[in-house]
Amino acid sequence: MSIIFRKAEQADLLKLKALWAEVFDEAEKAVDLFFDKTQDFIHGYLAEENGEPVSALYLLDGSVNGKKAHYLCGAATKSNHRRRGIMGGLLEYSLTDAKNRGDVYSLLYPANSGLYNFYAKFGYTARCKSVSRVFSRKALEAEAEITDGKPDYEKLQKECFKTDFLLQSNQFIEFAAQYYGVYGVKAVSHENCFALFEEKAGAAVVFYCVYNDFKKLCARLLKNSEADEFAIYGKSGNPDLSGGTCENAGMVKLLDQTQPLPTDIYIGINLN
Repeated sequence: MSIIFRKAEQADLLKLKALWAEVFDEAEKAVDLFFDKTQDFIHGYLAEENGEPVSALYLLDGSVNGKKAHYLCGAATKSNHRRRGIMGGLLEYSLTDAKNRGDVYSLLYPANSGLYNFYAKFGYTARCKSVSRVFSRKALEAEAEITDGKPDYEKLQKECFKTDFLLQSNQFIEFAAQYYGVYGVKAVSHENCFALFEEKAGAAVVFYCVYNDFKKLCARLLKNSEADEFAIYGKSGNPDLSGGTCENAGMVKLLDQTQPLPTDIYIGINLN
């Protein structure tokens, strides 16, 4: 039987969950969160053979510099169907559909370094970077009075990143906090800042943060973690992280050739 590419439907849900669980080492609660909490901003695609899904991927809505974009994640193919070009065909099918919807940028974060070469074959380039800087606890010690309140994540992203970043919706970030929480990741969420971090061996890795005042972020991290050291990741070029280490943090593909492709785009929260 030939492979059929199509958009996913609600009736496919249980089979898609089973495919995800088969390919990825994920907690069942995290899988349920992904499929249950992203319905308002997700587009699913699958490849099927003999009526059964053998490969799937998902595009989560976002924007870059005011232009429609998406974050590609959850690319999975059953082990006995790999090396047949199925994922490549599914990529082309889903990106054609996204372009027809008006998406200008497609962004993704390869699950491992070896996949950078795979996605490069389909036009993705490593123009997404992040910077990280390690601070001692003493270096972060700063006093700040912050009024508690729920943050507007989209507003904070614009204030913190300025331009050339994937704007992720309030809904997406609330989902991501729950998703990562399944794996013990802690969240700092106040009207002036938001951060996701995990603690290991006396150190805190702040792999995502947005804020309108770096000192206020530091104060909140100190109040929510007893770590002696903090590694804070952010958008490359961030003056607060000056002197830190810059590294590849994803890839981008331009779907509309009439639009410019920034030299560096920040993805933010990824689900690789």
